[in-house]
Amino acid sequence: MPLAHQLASLDIMTSTHGSDHRHHGRHSHGTHDHGAHDHDGTDIGDLLELDAAVTGTYLDEAISLIRTETTRPIEVIVDAGAGTGVGTRALAAAFGDAEIVAIDGSPEMTARIDAAGPGTVRTVTADLDDGWPASVGAADVVWASASLHHVTDPAAFLRTTRSHLRPGGVLAVIEMPHQPRFLQTETPHNDLNERIEELMRAKGANSFPDWTDTITAAGFEMRTRHTVRIDVPEPTELTRAYAQAWLSRVRTGLADDLTDTDAATLDELLGDGPTSLRHRPDVAVRAARTIWIATVPASTTEANQEIS
Repeated sequence: MPLAHQLASLDIMTSTHGSDHRHHGRHSHGTHDHGAHDHDGTDIGDLLELDAAVTGTYLDEAISLIRTETTRPIEVIVDAGAGTGVGTRALAAAFGDAEIVAIDGSPEMTARIDAAGPGTVRTVTADLDDGWPASVGAADVVWASASLHHVTDPAAFLRTTRSHLRPGGVLAVIEMPHQPRFLQTETPHNDLNERIEELMRAKGANSFPDWTDTITAAGFEMRTRHTVRIDVPEPTELTRAYAQAWLSRVRTGLADDLTDTDAATLDELLGDGPTSLRHRPDVAVRAARTIWIATVPASTTEANQEIS
């Protein structure tokens, strides 16, 4: 299940991206090297899929909220910043009669979606900063998971999105409020988590405001803001692989910023010894997603009024 979404925040944590991070606004799936691998062999696409498999249960909740708020038949859903398409596939499964339009700036990502997506999915390769793609018409739902904070001008993007949502349409914005944590017990590694968070914030990774005011200023009616806590307490092969892939990316991307002690701790966790992620019994996943659900007024007159 989905989250496809874009661990785009992780794009800032890979050494191949350091010289060309020209947007904090360009959706990361538009301009970065998605073929880049970390030392454990995991590329960003594989990491997105791992993240989805482990933490994607929150998507059921987001989809349920969309169903609750919609007042019109759902015929077209736009996944704005679709990444590997995990969210696209979840939407296609939930809304089997709807056309799902998956927009991403990376041809590699849209090709991946084309290869795995059902027949109701159509892909569009386009950068969200360039405006609403000409080939994408009006929508009943726009889904932006971990992509809004990568748009250069989120307010303008939301105004454009509103103008392309039909009256009664639904906007779903999803973000990751903090990085996942992978150890269950209280250990010195918890301090390491805090230091990693601080370093990532300093680099602008996954940095975003509370979108509530920005969404309402764009003319939407805010329906709910909800944070989903995800807790996977028992180690499994999948959670170990996810922890390994995530922290491997951290180790690579923050290599120049970590203290020697923190680098050594990460190397220990990423190794193959008894205290490594591969073998220790306290590997767990604690993560979260914040979901904003907003609607366009059902009245055509209200929906079409100009937003100042």
